[in-house]
Amino acid sequence: MRIVYDHREIGAPPRDAVMTIGTFDGVHLGHQRLVGEVVRRARETGGESVVYSFYPPPWRVLGRGRHPYLITTFEDKASLLSALGVDLLVTEEFTPEVQAQDPGAFARDVIEGRLRPRAIVVGYDFGFGRDRSGDFAFLDRFFRPAGTSVSQFPPVLVGGEPVSCSRIREAVVGGRVADAARLLGRWHFLSGAVVRGRGRGRTIGFPTANIQPRTELLPGPGVFAVRLTCDRGEWDGVANVGLRPTFAEREVSVEAHLFGFDGDLYGETVRLHFVDRVRDEVRFPDVEALKAQIRRDVEAVRSRLPLPPGPPG
Repeated sequence: MRIVYDHREIGAPPRDAVMTIGTFDGVHLGHQRLVGEVVRRARETGGESVVYSFYPPPWRVLGRGRHPYLITTFEDKASLLSALGVDLLVTEEFTPEVQAQDPGAFARDVIEGRLRPRAIVVGYDFGFGRDRSGDFAFLDRFFRPAGTSVSQFPPVLVGGEPVSCSRIREAVVGGRVADAARLLGRWHFLSGAVVRGRGRGRTIGFPTANIQPRTELLPGPGVFAVRLTCDRGEWDGVANVGLRPTFAEREVSVEAHLFGFDGDLYGETVRLHFVDRVRDEVRFPDVEALKAQIRRDVEAVRSRLPLPPGPPG
């Protein structure tokens, strides 16, 4: 997948483009189905599939949203879109000036002027430009006379409600990672580098990989069944996310004890996938009580091995 960071750098327009427009934070189940439709239609006609997106997302620039966390880093979003078969990702910086732009100027100068799509597919809640007036009806009026097909993709429902980023954020922040997985069509994961910690896990018999997250959206404090993946392989395990109250620490940490792993991953960039919640984070009276609980946590997760695959996208 080719990535262009400014529409003025696209160069020659993509061939017979089928495109969509949106933020696509998280690349959740609804995004996957929409983008999959774009890719399918492009391949059927020998054209190129295009995703036009903004970073940071409009809600961050405009100060909207109850949870100010991105579900994925930009790099992970791009990786997920590439895995869906997207040919071209155009990403633009979102600014108040972009938000105030007249939809007609954007459609003429950016979409038509640079991309010249044969077809446009947008989501059911799509809107752009001043007061989000550039909606599906606007695109249809603007492009259909010129022969460009414009269609609207319906919402994808889980639990009778549309899949949305806000539902995912609420589930993850609440520690309900299994619920989040059903909305994402995959396990929620964080990306980050493995760094040196205080070494307490090794001293109590449970060495851990200490991960410095780049991902903003972390599960609420607790213990989780996880799968860690990186270039060196993948391992199931148990992870703690929280403040390590037994040791009275003040900074949130992410530590994963990996089954069957011997060595270290210092400096490796990894993904830690959250499969299910095991329990709340608890302050123990002493280290021996903590060790006994960790043994129970490990046994609880091991009894479920192999961990199930993530929900289908």
